[in-house]
Amino acid sequence: MKVTVTTLELKDKITIASKALAKKSVKPILAGFLFEVKDGNFYICATDLETGVKATVNAAEISGEARFVVPGDVIQKMVKVLPDEITELSLEGDALVISSGSTVFRITTMPADEFPEITPAESGITFEVDTSLLEEMVEKVIFAAAKDEFMRNLNGVFWELHKNLLRLVASDGFRLALAEEQIENEEEASFLLSLKSMKEVQNVLDNTTEPTITVRYDGRRVSLSTNDVETVMRVVDAEFPDYKRVIPETFKTKVVVSRKELRESLKRVMVIASKGSESVKFEIEENVMRLVSKSPDYGEVVDEVEVQKEGEDLVIAFNPKFIEDVLKHIETEEIEMNFVDSTSPCQINPLDISGYLYIVMPIRLA
Repeated sequence: MKVTVTTLELKDKITIASKALAKKSVKPILAGFLFEVKDGNFYICATDLETGVKATVNAAEISGEARFVVPGDVIQKMVKVLPDEITELSLEGDALVISSGSTVFRITTMPADEFPEITPAESGITFEVDTSLLEEMVEKVIFAAAKDEFMRNLNGVFWELHKNLLRLVASDGFRLALAEEQIENEEEASFLLSLKSMKEVQNVLDNTTEPTITVRYDGRRVSLSTNDVETVMRVVDAEFPDYKRVIPETFKTKVVVSRKELRESLKRVMVIASKGSESVKFEIEENVMRLVSKSPDYGEVVDEVEVQKEGEDLVIAFNPKFIEDVLKHIETEEIEMNFVDSTSPCQINPLDISGYLYIVMPIRLA
């Protein structure tokens, strides 16, 4: 076996595949990359059994065939320090020989017999989506997913596919983020991908220059395909909650406010809120939203923001961090905050832009 490749290409494909390496596993082989040279192609693969990546390396020269596993941490460190623009790979017995300029590495390999097969979703539902659009949708919702891996039905992003519509939803039980966009599709389906798998989705989207990406779902697995990279993810065998129940249908109070001004106000009141109950009271009356936070040990803070209000006056309290997170992921100059009462969820969305909304649960007023 002999492969000649640019060092940059080798580094790029190792970086892409590395996101699927097992960080903690009783199987040492899962901490390594599978290198496979077959039928004139060079593949670099990695998997943690939940997510698998198969990256095709665009090599200048490929000859022979081989299949072996190399230690992931060593290879990642090695490609960062290769001195030349061109790298050659070959096998000498059980050693992978990597030559670049005057530098030669000999890396001990492992047999590939026990390396799991990365099998893409081949049947079922297939749809294409604009890469930049999907990247934006994921970025707008992923922050709201539960971080606790034991909350299996919330530790991820729920995908919902309807005719000509893709919807992504994430929630940790305290807040919810929803993004939906029009796509060309005739199928109906839904599935849940773990937070770890979703970060791999982000990795794929960040590293491709292709304008569209192909998504396949066969009931058990989801595959994302570009020309050079196949990413396979196992769907979570857990039921995502009925999120539609927490989205209010009618509102009694509607507020339009500057996103920037509200965010700056939150920063000021969080100085005290972070020292106490992690609670900020929102007092809405006339055309003013008054933010109040008190701490028995540090005092209190009051800050006011001008708003456009429709409907009833209202007093409601939130964890300010949850409101701040929402504001970070909205880009419009103004936002819309919709309220039912002091104990019901608040809906926040960018003004005059449909398809994106956020739900934040209130805190009981003291």
